[in-house]
Amino acid sequence: FIVDTSGSMRNPGTGNFWPAVIEKVDEVLDVYPEILGIQILDADGRFILGRSGQQWLSDTGENRAAIKQALRRYDIFSNSNPVPGIYQAINRLHEPENLQMKMGIYVFGDEFTGTADVVLRQLDRLNPAGEDGNRSIVINAVGFPTAVRYYLNPANTGLKYANLMREVCYVHGGAFIALRDL
Repeated sequence: FIVDTSGSMRNPGTGNFWPAVIEKVDEVLDVYPEILGIQILDADGRFILGRSGQQWLSDTGENRAAIKQALRRYDIFSNSNPVPGIYQAINRLHEPENLQMKMGIYVFGDEFTGTADVVLRQLDRLNPAGEDGNRSIVINAVGFPTAVRYYLNPANTGLKYANLMREVCYVHGGAFIALRDL
């Protein structure tokens, strides 16, 4: 999981994540009752469960509960750009020599400030398509409506996030879901 922990993903009155953020992470966890490993990073690529460093956590009830608890208490603000977190997850957790590994990345965010073409080219290098056209890493994303204010403004960071994640998910075999409400 890559979670944007910037201010726009938090309730300004409490400083905590919007309830919808925690709810969507919980929903994805619940969809996959058994997996081989799990990890959570913020958008800057910091491991949210600090004790785990650069390795996969085993999929236990305790670790799932720890992830949920860590998100509720996480007070470090990241930049509003999930790309460093995605790169970090791939570079630190993917095992390209393990041909059986099928890694899934789930991005939860609302903004992107860079250039999509650069990101798409880099992700293509980090997660190339095999001879069959499939990739060893599937990238999915959830977009939150916190930054979409000016629908036709091309500089809007919320629209840039939605457009980037839509393309990334399409190319990397995943799905992009844009939420309408918090």
